[in-house]
Amino acid sequence: MIQWFLDRKWLPQIYIALALLLLLGFSDLAIQGPNALIPAALLCASVAISRAVPWVATVLIGVGSVVEVVLGLAPLTAGLATCATVAIVAAFGSPLIRQITVILTNALGILIAYLATVNRPSLLRPFGIELASDNSGVLAFGLLTVAIVAINTLAWVYGRLTITQWRHVGTDSDKALLVTRQAELGLEVARQTERLGIARDLTDLLVQRLSAVVSLSDGAKYLAKSDVEATERVIERISDSSVLAQAELRKLYDLLHEQNDLAAAPPSIGEIPGLVLAMRQLGYNASFSVDGEPLRVNEGAQLCIFKIVFEALENVKKNTPLETSVSVDFYWTQVGLQLLVKDNGVETSRRAKAGAAEMLEGYTPSEDLESLTEQIEGATLATLRERAALYSGTIEVNRVAGVGFTLSAFFPRLLEVAGE
Repeated sequence: MIQWFLDRKWLPQIYIALALLLLLGFSDLAIQGPNALIPAALLCASVAISRAVPWVATVLIGVGSVVEVVLGLAPLTAGLATCATVAIVAAFGSPLIRQITVILTNALGILIAYLATVNRPSLLRPFGIELASDNSGVLAFGLLTVAIVAINTLAWVYGRLTITQWRHVGTDSDKALLVTRQAELGLEVARQTERLGIARDLTDLLVQRLSAVVSLSDGAKYLAKSDVEATERVIERISDSSVLAQAELRKLYDLLHEQNDLAAAPPSIGEIPGLVLAMRQLGYNASFSVDGEPLRVNEGAQLCIFKIVFEALENVKKNTPLETSVSVDFYWTQVGLQLLVKDNGVETSRRAKAGAAEMLEGYTPSEDLESLTEQIEGATLATLRERAALYSGTIEVNRVAGVGFTLSAFFPRLLEVAGE
């Protein structure tokens, strides 16, 4: 039911407006006569166009309320239709029109309540209500004001909550963000694991340095009584070992005091299709292909490959518009791997800004020359190259003139250096 409502821009609102007119409009007709149908029709009509043209719907609320006051009518039951308009505008309107609609609706409702309770209490007689005194009018005005503001505000909040839940909670976009976040956490725990490994190595080295200091110190005790020159040499070596131990301790201290949070398990190559699916769910034309039989490689190599793909896709998200085509292609050989991540972000950006003829006119031979000579560098790319080098791999990023970028990672001896 909700999906049917969301998929159609006019029909659901028209049905709601007709139902409200039949129910509320004819109630006003029976209570206050034919004149009540005019403002009632205007207020219900605001519901019919509230999603497609919210500005006009807000104007109709104002016009209907003014007509109601000019005709000297009692508060209309059709005024409840404005709650539906407020909810629909809150769900689909821009931030500015949402604020204007709820403020205007509250203000007009409070004005009508004031006229019917304090200024002209006789307007309530069609409902069988008689206010005994001026104090009764003020009290009724206060209660009506609270009720009007509360009902309109609840309608506004309901509209915002409904559209937010439909668009984000449990949607493909929500799942895509979750997959991306899990990938980030996986990379973080892998980095923490590397830090802990380095910490173990530094600790072993530190223990050796301190053991040497202790041994030399014991030797210096005995030499001090018999050989002064030898004692000086031993003390000098103790000093050198102490300095080295202190340096290793400083490295260990700095490493262990970095502020990072541990998270999930290290990611692997098997999780890359999930990243590609997340890209599609976010609005990119992403594809994934595998050619050849995947090799069995250790966790370090899998982490390295996952990191390359992850950073390449993050770069696409940061620098290209939605609907960009991006492909992740694995070409396995018997001993190695070639990985390609290609996008057409430049072409997509140009297509969004210009027609096909203008795209061709804007493409020049200088772009071909630039794509052949340009050296693309960056801190992230340098880190990825260092990781790839650990497994005898290389990474190149090239600009494809008029199209986008291609990242190529080549591991010619992956099975030899990282095979399980």
